[in-house]
Amino acid sequence: MNTSIFMDIHTHILPEVDDGASTMEVTRKMLLQAKEQGIQTIIATPHYGTGKREKNPLQLKEVLEKVQKEADELSADIKLYLGNELYYREAILEAVVRGEALTLAESRYVLIEFSVGVKYNTLYQGLREFVLAGYAPILAHVERYQCLMEDEELIQEIRELGVYIQMNADSLLGSFLNKRTAQHRRLIKNRLIHFIATDCHNNDTRAPEMQKAYQIVEKLTDSQYAKELFLDNPGKIIENKYL
Repeated sequence: MNTSIFMDIHTHILPEVDDGASTMEVTRKMLLQAKEQGIQTIIATPHYGTGKREKNPLQLKEVLEKVQKEADELSADIKLYLGNELYYREAILEAVVRGEALTLAESRYVLIEFSVGVKYNTLYQGLREFVLAGYAPILAHVERYQCLMEDEELIQEIRELGVYIQMNADSLLGSFLNKRTAQHRRLIKNRLIHFIATDCHNNDTRAPEMQKAYQIVEKLTDSQYAKELFLDNPGKIIENKYL
């Protein structure tokens, strides 16, 4: 039986709004999985800026309310908040300032992703825009960016800029003989990560699972650091406080 309580800051659990949950039934299954995993707080982060038709904040809030109702009816004991996963492009900052794109749980934190092959200078300058504008940018799924995986010292450089680093839970689950998994775990050992999140999209291949990743982090470091990544640091987002 799970005894840990987790918060998940990066999810695509809202139905029919992006490439995440395709139906409310899939969302229900994801909510039940999250409950089993010990996840009690979820920030829904539908994509924004990908070039596809997107629901506006008012529409997303209406969907969120329906999902919260489902969670309550399932007795899932889960509280949901709203945000966006922002795909970096020109003028994305202005969209946030205008309220067309959302921060996480109405905080100063913003979740930002880039193309996998983004050049480091583009990534750095894009994140710097948000820092200078007074936001606290969180770089989504750090393990995907070639420029950072080729030179891990650059991760420390963007941390010093004022950027927070998020890693996907499933990136830690491969064999210890797998070079990519070993590299991801080294980032944990070096304590370069601020948040572990599921980036869940469905109830099957990309489900909201955290327990195994938590156990790995705890084994690689200690229980205090694991708690920071899965609960304490995410809680600062909800409270709108800096880490």
